[in-house]
Amino acid sequence: MSGKDLLRTLAVTGLLLVTACSAADRPSEDAGGRLRTGLTGAERKLLGEAEQRLITGCMRDKGFQYGLDPDGPRSEAPTRRFGLDDVAWARGHGYGLAEAARSGDRGGKAAAENSPQARYLASLPPQRQAEFDRALNGTDHAAIVVPAPGRGQIFTSADGCQADARQRLYGDLRDWTEAKVAVVNLEYVTFDDVVAEPPYTRALADWRACMKARGLAYPSSSEAIGAVAKENRSRTAGEAKKREVTVAVADAECNRAAGLARTGTRLQREHVRDAARHEFARQTRYYTRAVTTALGRARSVVGSG
Repeated sequence: MSGKDLLRTLAVTGLLLVTACSAADRPSEDAGGRLRTGLTGAERKLLGEAEQRLITGCMRDKGFQYGLDPDGPRSEAPTRRFGLDDVAWARGHGYGLAEAARSGDRGGKAAAENSPQARYLASLPPQRQAEFDRALNGTDHAAIVVPAPGRGQIFTSADGCQADARQRLYGDLRDWTEAKVAVVNLEYVTFDDVVAEPPYTRALADWRACMKARGLAYPSSSEAIGAVAKENRSRTAGEAKKREVTVAVADAECNRAAGLARTGTRLQREHVRDAARHEFARQTRYYTRAVTTALGRARSVVGSG
């Protein structure tokens, strides 16, 4: 999986969720134009909690229980847009392949199906389950259609408790959805330009040389991960984990030595800032205003209990 493929997966799966990691936990405003291109961890948590409280109240008013599941632990895996440079994490987890496999196995699915919310929904007769879905997700899941830069289109509901909560926080749903989709895609749409920059290609060459000196001739970190995953199919669990950690630690150490992730992150910040000020200025301005307003509303919602 390439760095851009990883960005595609992250952005698509969390595109319209407030808690989605649309940007790293960095200052979420551009110092020059005051344009937001992301949220800090604390802001994501606040907005996510407020949205869930609004949805819970709305669903209660419609005669349903919602929000029965406690928040689960967040993944501790570091961001890898430009490779893995967290040596300590690599020593403890390798590339995190085992954790990723467990999260997608039947056991994880069974746990989700046995959650309090899932049990409550399963206890409802079929007609009430359908009513629950309409109450939460609306009557038309594709009522709002907006362009997703580099991806086609995104569809979402215009009614239902989830849409109602977002409207109460962010304002007009169509404008908010279009702005949100554009902003969370800024890293994706600028990725190819970033990795073509001479400073990045030089850092990548240094990473490759470092890895080759250790007997690990991979063209990129994503290729190393893919190769390790493929090779480990024929190894015992112990052998697989040992090999994964060995390669991941070398990868992270070479990344830090070459400054690959640091360079990519710096360049991407510059490209995202430029895209936010020019090509996507309208959407970013709306996003900035909407998030600023939503944070104030979220504090009131959470503070009111």
